[in-house]
Amino acid sequence: MSKGQYIANGSDNVFVASNQAGQALSLALSTTQTGFTLTNPVQSGVNLIILQIRVAFTTAPAGIASVVAAANVNPIAAAVTQTTPLTVRNAKLGSTQQASGLAASAVTLPAAPVVVRAIGGPVATGSVSQPQIVDDVDGALALTPGTALSINSLTTAISAIISVTWAEVNAF
Repeated sequence: MSKGQYIANGSDNVFVASNQAGQALSLALSTTQTGFTLTNPVQSGVNLIILQIRVAFTTAPAGIASVVAAANVNPIAAAVTQTTPLTVRNAKLGSTQQASGLAASAVTLPAAPVVVRAIGGPVATGSVSQPQIVDDVDGALALTPGTALSINSLTTAISAIISVTWAEVNAF
């Protein structure tokens, strides 16, 4: 089911979080993350079904930049430390349903994440070939309780505004 179908069907289980200004993305795959990280707490009881990732670049890179989604995939690892939380909003604006997923622009991960999806990025030094990337994940990735998803630049420092939309469904 697409993000629009979830909301159109009257569902209160679709959520979105976004940086409110340009944020430097973590470079490479580090346990200290900046930019955007979505965490599914171990006690949540839900899976976070990733529907869409949007990346709007706010700086041009000094070199070619590859933006990826990287995940912590060990659900029994230590919890993610949320250093700078972001506000999570229900995508059905006005709904009082609260999310289980947590978003932050800075976190400490229990282990280095692994790349699970290429997102794209500027392909020329000092320029932005596309001002925004829209990755319609449409459920191809899901965070089980105890896992996390971060947006990283693999090769070159870059800043962006990032938003992620997800649905929360019963994990059992």
